[in-house]
Amino acid sequence: MIVGRAPGKVVLWGEYAVLAGAPAAVLAVNRYATCELTSSTTYRFIATGFEAPAAEFSQLPSDPPHAEPAALLAWQVLRAFAGQTLRPARFRLDTARFHSQGRKLGLGSSAALCAAIEGACAHWLGEAPNYERALNAHRRSQGGRGSGIDVAAAHFGGALRFQDGKAQQLGVALPECRFVWTGRSADTGQGIDRFAAYLKGGDTRALDRLADCSEALCRAPCLDALHDYAQALRRLDQSAGLGIYSDAHRQAEALAKVYKLDYKPCGAGGGDVGAAFGDSAAQWDDFEAAAGSSGLTVLNLEAAPHGIEIRT
Repeated sequence: MIVGRAPGKVVLWGEYAVLAGAPAAVLAVNRYATCELTSSTTYRFIATGFEAPAAEFSQLPSDPPHAEPAALLAWQVLRAFAGQTLRPARFRLDTARFHSQGRKLGLGSSAALCAAIEGACAHWLGEAPNYERALNAHRRSQGGRGSGIDVAAAHFGGALRFQDGKAQQLGVALPECRFVWTGRSADTGQGIDRFAAYLKGGDTRALDRLADCSEALCRAPCLDALHDYAQALRRLDQSAGLGIYSDAHRQAEALAKVYKLDYKPCGAGGGDVGAAFGDSAAQWDDFEAAAGSSGLTVLNLEAAPHGIEIRT
């Protein structure tokens, strides 16, 4: 058996701005996707998290199979090994920790699973995991949309500066933060489509401001800069009609202000996860208790210092 394991992510800042070439910051977090690969007589895909019936093929299809999302993702990864034949195998794919009560948390489950599958397959062929291969496979699975920031977090781990598909360790200290689950899954694809429509309008002043704020944060993260960034993100939301600030995000933001914390949605927004930032340990216990009483969930997330890991 070969097991590939890769972490999820939270975008700290730079959402949407990264799609226009600005730098962003992403944190790999300790929710892991795994791919267990064992030799078999058929290609068999069994998924937990992406709950669906198992998919099985005597030969790997040349066209996208009619199968559930995890099997389709695995098929894209196998396609990325151009010219190399992977023998039939059983793929046991697990993203259960990226879900809560049947809903996706928005922590990059598909990217983490993609990196885990690619790493396990690479090891089977005697190779090291390959970031570009995982990135290309995931982009194809997403119809070419997205920046790839979530794949970078899954592959490299830690806190990363990400820009134009390239990642490096952020190399600066981060303010203390907590991550809040809004209780609703976001539609990332819908957000990206709305953003594309906004770009076609030609007036990108709100985006330009967001990009400047993101670059400043990558140089020197601090609460004042995070406050400026959150305000710029709100202006982009209003200008582009992206729906970033859902009712739950506004509720979390109002609660954070009570405890003198800065808050922002993470990623596409409209649901999923947000982040509260502060500089005083005394703030956190009261904030977490108040969030729980308000129907929000403060997730028990920690940084994942390592990206894709392989064990046999």
